[in-house]
Amino acid sequence: MATQPTPSGHLNAAGAVVFTRRLPLTLAQGWAAVTDPARTARWIGPWTGDPSTGTVELRLTAEEGSPVSPVEIIRCEAPHLVVVTTGPGGWRLTVRIEDDDDAPTDLERSPAVRISLEHHLDDAESAASVGPGWEYYLDRLVEAEAGRDPGALRFSPDYYPALAAYYRALLGG
Repeated sequence: MATQPTPSGHLNAAGAVVFTRRLPLTLAQGWAAVTDPARTARWIGPWTGDPSTGTVELRLTAEEGSPVSPVEIIRCEAPHLVVVTTGPGGWRLTVRIEDDDDAPTDLERSPAVRISLEHHLDDAESAASVGPGWEYYLDRLVEAEAGRDPGALRFSPDYYPALAAYYRALLGG
């Protein structure tokens, strides 16, 4: 990575850490980027299963050994919102896809969306590793959607441990 990543996470009123990326996509494209298994395969990993059952399996291809994680779909309101539980201890994640109000509205400019991921983190030490992890994955999303190679990003040391102190301090550690 050419430059050091900058942490984007902040605490919202509910105490969740919110990570946001702006992408030059329509709402439908933003939704597909985070829900279509062919698109998710490019930045986090493909998923399999039937979402109508309420559970799919996500293969985390950027993790060592490409582990499979069950993902329970709690709420889905296409093309704006998906809430899932996954990961160690049943992390609750909320992903929002919204029109970017700051984006140009004239027809000669590209549309833009904000993709936000909210994660309630229990303690400063968890935040020190999970925060950099979400920064890494969301930057991989940006790279994939821009047609670049997400594999060129280095989790270690560019994201972790580089961003660990920020997230530890964000949760009071």
